[in-house]
Amino acid sequence: MTCPYRNEDQIDMLLDYSAGRLDAVRANLLKRHMAECSVCAAFEAGQHQIWQAMEEYSAPPLSADFNRGVWRKIDAAAAEPWYRNLGGLLRDGVWKPIFPLAAVVLVVVAGFMFDHRAGKASSHVTTVTVAEAEQVQNTLEDLQLLQNLNASAAEVVEPIL
Repeated sequence: MTCPYRNEDQIDMLLDYSAGRLDAVRANLLKRHMAECSVCAAFEAGQHQIWQAMEEYSAPPLSADFNRGVWRKIDAAAAEPWYRNLGGLLRDGVWKPIFPLAAVVLVVVAGFMFDHRAGKASSHVTTVTVAEAEQVQNTLEDLQLLQNLNASAAEVVEPIL
């Protein structure tokens, strides 16, 4: 027999045995295994103690008006308007995640408003002298000449074998 404690598919067998729900054949097989396996024997001993403690436990008796009290509380909770329960949510701390979210939204809105505020000059005028404009034009012409030179040099060069 494979050890049910180490096999996930058979672990329920130990629980069924300790609860007394295992058939006689499988229970005898498991008892023989527990004589050899200290882990399963320790599990069974621990489970036996738990079941024994549960059998010895006696719940305190319920009062005579327990059911009436439960129904009274349910009716009172249903009769209260929703906004009165909002105070309970605030006391319980449900609102705590709202503060960081509100701060992020506020920063995004403020950034958008600052960036797109009304009255901001939409076009910025830059003065350029004639000499600067000619220098830019000469530079662009030189770049185009270099590109043409590179293209023609690539056509002329033959690969060396």
